[in-house]
Amino acid sequence: MPKGTLGTCLIVALCLFQGCDAVLIDWSEPGAINTSSGTITIATANGAHENITAGTALFNATATANGTVSYELVDDASGKGTIVPATGVVSLATGQSLDYETAMTLVFIVKGTDATDSSAGTATITLPIIDLNEAPVYTKAQQDNVCVADKSIADTLVGTYTAKDQDADDSIAYSINSGNNSTGFAYGTDGSLKVATNKTLDQRTTATYTLVLHAIDDGTPALTGSTTVTVNVKSTCNAAGAFGTLFISVLLTVIVSFLL
Repeated sequence: MPKGTLGTCLIVALCLFQGCDAVLIDWSEPGAINTSSGTITIATANGAHENITAGTALFNATATANGTVSYELVDDASGKGTIVPATGVVSLATGQSLDYETAMTLVFIVKGTDATDSSAGTATITLPIIDLNEAPVYTKAQQDNVCVADKSIADTLVGTYTAKDQDADDSIAYSINSGNNSTGFAYGTDGSLKVATNKTLDQRTTATYTLVLHAIDDGTPALTGSTTVTVNVKSTCNAAGAFGTLFISVLLTVIVSFLL
């Protein structure tokens, strides 16, 4: 007979013939506790991956008792967990998510109660969250529309487009994936998008550029974030300038009509 089973039988026998206080015997999952209450730290390899979906099982809590044990969460880690009373399976609650960068561990307290004699015990369980590589995310909108003045020369700043590193230990490299006709633009390591060296924008040649920018992390595997910038090359890029141009055009039309 297994040692644990023999010990349980002896305790039950003593309780029957001598009387004793009702308690849970021990906990076997997700780790061993040799008393009715205690703490368990789950091994990192058995932790929960960030970005799992709601409803995914996090761990199973199992206690030994004289009869059938029912389970409840005394502490659900700020709403992260939900438990099946009959089985002790703790899952990620509806509407919840895991993020390693926000919390590297979660702590749950599971209470087990013996249906036969109402004896109870608790297990304080620390669950490690496993970090996953995540693609960089651009801080600006995924679509940006900008105006750059005609005849803009090299190093004229179009805008700054940086991406947020989702993983604290990753670095990011920037590149222009497509749309850079005649290599008219340069995308710097600081996220600055500029007119390229030895280039001058010419509206008559190209009036619109649709640039797809990439931010690539150095994780394994390397992941890419993307954003699109539409650059419109115009003779004037502000409302006041546009109004001035319109006014001059109307004025010239009036003068020509008057002369005729």
